[in-house]
Amino acid sequence: MNKPLLTFNRYHDLGGTVSEPDFEKLESDAEDAINPLINFFYQHKDIDNDLDEERVWLVRKAITLQIDFTSRLGSSTPDEMTKNDVKSVSIDGTSVSTGLSPLSFAQQGVYTVALDYLYRSGLLFRGIPSC
Repeated sequence: MNKPLLTFNRYHDLGGTVSEPDFEKLESDAEDAINPLINFFYQHKDIDNDLDEERVWLVRKAITLQIDFTSRLGSSTPDEMTKNDVKSVSIDGTSVSTGLSPLSFAQQGVYTVALDYLYRSGLLFRGIPSC
């Protein structure tokens, strides 16, 4: 088992708002969502020894944003998000619909703003570098 990419203190320093008792599960779920996208980069490299400080900051900020998003959503896994993604309800002829669902702000269970940070880190790049 690898150590978490983000400690509670660093999370808090990056603007995270979740309380410490909820942090561990949400951080683990955030890593589970983000690690496949970044090809498990930090499974083979110690994030604390990565010399690219900007990349480290961007990945940790993305995890922070993912934690806060899933905390507000009340769902921290794609399965939970899908189950909670109710756009309309109809009871006895009365129908209630909402405009946007929480999943409108996520791709593959990852908050779109967190994805923007991951794009900037370069870890989502899968092409051939230009000369």
